[in-house]
Amino acid sequence: MRLIPSSPLSCLGTAVVAAVIGGFVLVGCDVVEFDEFDTDFDLFSGDGEASPSPEASASPSPEDEEEQEEAARYALPESCAEAGAAEVVGDLAPGTVLAEERGEVEGFADAEQLTCSFSDGTGTPGAATFTLVFTFNVDPSLSPDVVSVPGAEEEMNWEVDIDVDVDTYHTDESDDLGGDLEYVGTVDGGTRHLYLSLPGELYVTAIAYGEEVPREDLERVVMLAAERVRG
Repeated sequence: MRLIPSSPLSCLGTAVVAAVIGGFVLVGCDVVEFDEFDTDFDLFSGDGEASPSPEASASPSPEDEEEQEEAARYALPESCAEAGAAEVVGDLAPGTVLAEERGEVEGFADAEQLTCSFSDGTGTPGAATFTLVFTFNVDPSLSPDVVSVPGAEEEMNWEVDIDVDVDTYHTDESDDLGGDLEYVGTVDGGTRHLYLSLPGELYVTAIAYGEEVPREDLERVVMLAAERVRG
């Protein structure tokens, strides 16, 4: 854009004023008080180049803040009673005897676990059990030996030659909790695992051993358990 002045630009005895308006430099002749302009004299540096504006301090995005808040809402329960394990498992428990264990996970730094296993208490090899496990800072679906069922160690070792079904999926309920589901079960139905991964590196696992428990019931257990430990 070319600006054509209405009068000659030879301005003897007057001040030459340059103003930056809308990205154009307007030059005119007049006696002008500088305080009439709200001029940012730091706009240009001495060499004529634009001075760099201060960089905005890095701040987490709303999505990152939301993820951090969600992660902080889940915590490893101190006991099976605090987790409401008996109420969550309900009629799926083959007996009322509870074997409880809480502590560090061997071989994994800063990992902890709470195991709540229900049985009839007879200790008979192969007897049915239902186990609810809360694991922090290690994914039990990637390390199956992390979780164990009393009296069923041999059958629970997925490294032996046993055919299993594996399915990773989502439901509306797991999405509401911010988690993912993974089902692992032997083809004969004798052992079934359902893992629910939650924000903050917390995992809830339901394990049915010795009884054919429908996947829908396992889902209900892990969802209820997650709700109980959600702050």
